[in-house]
Amino acid sequence: MLNQRLRQGWNGLMRPIGRGLGRAGLSPDAMTLIGVAISGGVAVLIVQGRLLAAGFVAIAAAFADTFDGAIARATGRTSKFGALLDSTTDRLADALYLVPVAWLYGVDPDIAERNEPWVAAVALTALVLSFMVSYVKARAEGLGFDCNVGFGERAERLIIVIAGLILDLVPAAMVLLAAVSLITFLQRIFHVRAQAESA
Repeated sequence: MLNQRLRQGWNGLMRPIGRGLGRAGLSPDAMTLIGVAISGGVAVLIVQGRLLAAGFVAIAAAFADTFDGAIARATGRTSKFGALLDSTTDRLADALYLVPVAWLYGVDPDIAERNEPWVAAVALTALVLSFMVSYVKARAEGLGFDCNVGFGERAERLIIVIAGLILDLVPAAMVLLAAVSLITFLQRIFHVRAQAESA
């Protein structure tokens, strides 16, 4: 949902960075895997209750996720496998953020104030809904439908998670994330249904 001009400006900003990383010998796939490793660090920090640090490391992971595409575009090393790897690791990164939140609030809270199992339940609900948001788009496009719609795409959902970690507002962030993911899922379902009916 981020403004298309903003995306174009961001891609322009990333182009020289992509060229530089490409010259340094980094491949898009290697950058993708580095991003996953950084997301693993986020997971460890969340489980430890170090939410502020987790939020800032998650920002680094988000940049790594952007850099792989920048390298691919700048070096011309785009591939179908790279696109598959990127999409798959995005889902893995989502799990690496939300499953640890569920663990921290529902299984092993570091402080008494985080002993809130309902937050764990909402986090897991948000995880399932975020997976469904991505699946609907992938499946719809595989069937030949346009599904480039949605109130909360991955960028928006990631911003919600990072803000919740940095501001120590994880319960509110999980509720918002679940709501945004549900709305986006329904938007995409109805959008595709309208196309199917018109066809």
